[in-house]
Amino acid sequence: MHKVLKKLPVLIFIILHFSFVSAAFWENKANLYVLIFLSITGFLLASFYYKNHKPERSVFRRLDILLVVLTIIGAVITYWLNLEFGLGIVLSAGITGLLSSFIPFINRRSDILRELPAAIYCGAFAGMTAPFIAKGYIFIFFAGLFTGHILIISKSTLHGFGGKLGTVAFGGVSLMSLILYLFF
Repeated sequence: MHKVLKKLPVLIFIILHFSFVSAAFWENKANLYVLIFLSITGFLLASFYYKNHKPERSVFRRLDILLVVLTIIGAVITYWLNLEFGLGIVLSAGITGLLSSFIPFINRRSDILRELPAAIYCGAFAGMTAPFIAKGYIFIFFAGLFTGHILIISKSTLHGFGGKLGTVAFGGVSLMSLILYLFF
């Protein structure tokens, strides 16, 4: 069971990346140049995952509950700033990320405070969901919840590679969309 849990985050990332590339491939099947580009992208993704995956032991802590809650808060604040003030999704996420970046200055020696901004910013990516997809705060809340759980599961994988937080948020929003599509 422990071996399966070690490989689960990477499997989630692989499914997310390749489902996105596959959907883009399917939608653009008439354009040869786009198909070539997407094929190269798929090949590079596959080689990246094959060569760079080194699972580490994941340690779950009580802090993980706080990280999930902060991911939800980041998602809701970003969505709220976008809807209520009309700032746009990029500026709303930027404000949320900027404000969260000051948390470690409360106590510079605290390792815990250094982990909090990443969770909030990951939630901000989930909160960037378009209102016509989200259709309300309940969607954003659960998308943030799923995003927080995926973030916790994947915290010991893909260190130093860009795009992890955005991919995690994409996974949370996609999971929530899939649940709505299947059950409602």
